[in-house]
Amino acid sequence: MANKIQLSPKKILNKHFQIDFKGYSATEVDYFLDTVVEDYETFAQMLNESYEQIENLQKENEALKMKIANMEREHLIQQDNLRSMEENLSSNVDLLKRISNLEKEVYKNK
Repeated sequence: MANKIQLSPKKILNKHFQIDFKGYSATEVDYFLDTVVEDYETFAQMLNESYEQIENLQKENEALKMKIANMEREHLIQQDNLRSMEENLSSNVDLLKRISNLEKEVYKNK
């Protein structure tokens, strides 16, 4: 089943019925159709607002996805930087230990 709307507010408003001998009251039908037209207009407005909201949420979703991707890249870069800093720190500690041992040997004899 296709979701196709067959009536529009204008079609409903401009619809004319044939009057029979034992037909419905024309004023009652007109009043009811006016109510239906108002409902259709409200429905169309709500539908348009929903489409706009969906579009805005999709744009916001895409922006947030891009932000997440950027943050993940930045996080990886920071992890690499941290690893290299830890490596440098450990090599610096080794150098300081060596220097300390050399100083002890040099100044021990004096």
